[in-house]
Amino acid sequence: MEDCKLVCTPMNTGRSLSSNDDSPIVKHLEYRSMIGSMLYLECTKPYIIHAVGIVGCFRANPKESHIEVVKRIFEYLQGT
Repeated sequence: MEDCKLVCTPMNTGRSLSSNDDSPIVKHLEYRSMIGSMLYLECTKPYIIHAVGIVGCFRANPKESHIEVVKRIFEYLQGT
């Protein structure tokens, strides 16, 4: 993620997340670790609370589409 493209918003406004999409399931441990890192960052960057709350709802059954959104939040954080 060091050479990632920087984005100006933490989430894409035109995209809705669902637990019923057709993307493949990812490892729970990796996803939860990413969410945990962002929960820690919420203390210093409160403007990501809404985005982290949305992706945090999918901790039980994370899919590839959810990981893409989490990576976008990290790209946003790298640019701020």
